[in-house]
Formats: sequence, structure tokens, C-alpha cells
Amino acid sequence: MERGWFETIQLLGLDVQVIIVLLMLALDRMAALSRALGRVIAGRTGSAKGRPAAGAVVESSDGWPPKEWRTSH
Repeated sequence: MERGWFETIQLLGLDVQVIIVLLMLALDRMAALSRALGRVIAGRTGSAKGRPAAGAVVESSDGWPPKEWRTSH
């Protein structure tokens, strides 16, 4: 019995693989759009995630030099 083109694709599982790849591409595009939208919103508010506000004191997370030895001004 001769198989048709569509039956061969189904037999190889290519239809499922194509659906998975298209779903992954759609999710990647949505994530890129979400990141871009986040940057636009952060740009409008004036502060981006991870960027300290102007005049904020940033504490060093490393242990050297000890806090007592650091400059106090």
C-alpha cells in the first residue's frame, strides 16, 4: 500500500515537531516583545531595573576592605 505525502509526514512525527518549533518561536517573540516593552516603560519612568537612583548610596557586597576601613565621606 502506497502512502501519501501527508501520511508520511505524520508517520515521521514531523507535524508534531513543526508545531513545537513554531510554538517555541512564538514564545521567543513574545519574550523579546516583553523585554522591549519593559525597557520602554523603564525609560519613561526614568529608572531602569538594576540601575540605582541618582544620589543613592551603593553598598559594596564584597567583604574587602571591611566596612570599618572604608572611607566615611
